[in-house]
Amino acid sequence: MRAGIMLVVLLCMGAIIYGNFHWNNKLGSAMNQELVTTNTNQLSTQVEVLEKKEELPKGDFANLPPEVSDFLVGKNNKGEVVELVIIGSEVNELNENNWSNLFKEELEATYNGLFNITVNAIPGEVTTTDVVNEGLHLENINTVPDLVILEPFLLESNGLIAIEHSLQNVTIMIEDLKQKNPNLFLFLQPGQPLKNAIYYPMDIEELKTWAEEHGYPYINHWESWPKEPNEISEYIVTEDIIPNEKGHEVWAEHIINYFIGKN
Repeated sequence: MRAGIMLVVLLCMGAIIYGNFHWNNKLGSAMNQELVTTNTNQLSTQVEVLEKKEELPKGDFANLPPEVSDFLVGKNNKGEVVELVIIGSEVNELNENNWSNLFKEELEATYNGLFNITVNAIPGEVTTTDVVNEGLHLENINTVPDLVILEPFLLESNGLIAIEHSLQNVTIMIEDLKQKNPNLFLFLQPGQPLKNAIYYPMDIEELKTWAEEHGYPYINHWESWPKEPNEISEYIVTEDIIPNEKGHEVWAEHIINYFIGKN
């Protein structure tokens, strides 16, 4: 009788030991499998990041300030979107093949989703004072901008607003924009050049100097336009100050090359 009881006890203990061993072994396999899966996922993420890095051709963003270039490359490597906002007069969207559309299409094609570009082209003959007083520079901006390209309405202001006052208004515009993002990168650019203009080019030169003194990158697309007044006539609408398709192409080519990294 005692022998039978001992046998039963021994069998029970053996079953318990075997079950415990089997469970631990099964649990260990599951943990190993989870670890392998986790490591695989991490490796896949690392591979994706490396692949993302390789998507940027060498030399891209080379014309931009180093801190901007580093920011854009970092965004690309993380797979994050850069919010780029273009602000300026209505000329930025006039003409079906306007420069801002050409620029947008080229950057989106080149960088495959890196940039989300918003254009705030303010209609009408507005001066820098109109823009500031009515907050027009902040309209249609529904994102937190990372980069802003600002064309500060000097053409319509010329002859009506002293350049010193216009530059004070530009300061207010920038301060307002930086309330949306204190780390904003801001670029300044002139509007289109004009034929036989006298005082307007002087204001633009003041803007260029002011931008350099305050540390804002200045996109000088005037360098790409013809220098002779008669030649400029071929790039603007006859008897008007609006760029034609040829003018928009020159403007777009300059700014595209500036951002992509070509000379």
